[in-house]
Amino acid sequence: MSLKHQNDFNEIYQKANKWHCECAVIYFLEDRKCRFAVVASKKVGNAVKRNRAKRVMREILLKMEDDLKFGSFVFIAKKDINSMKFIDIYRNFKWSFKKLKALK
Repeated sequence: MSLKHQNDFNEIYQKANKWHCECAVIYFLEDRKCRFAVVASKKVGNAVKRNRAKRVMREILLKMEDDLKFGSFVFIAKKDINSMKFIDIYRNFKWSFKKLKALK
């Protein structure tokens, strides 16, 4: 399920644990249900680059969904994400989840 309402985003930004990695900022708020949002601003690049960044982050979330705790996640892409290989982004996310204590 995805996050859509501004109130949900504001709650997560205020209460959630946050971790910066090379390619993204990740917010995690433990909850009973699993919700997520993927954000890429114009700083990341043109529409093609923003869409690629969001696809990569969603793919990583799908690959790791069995290892993650229930909660709300917000992924905000940084502009360096498009210059990184998928495996490097995956490792960054895995390390970030470990630091956020989001892994089961």
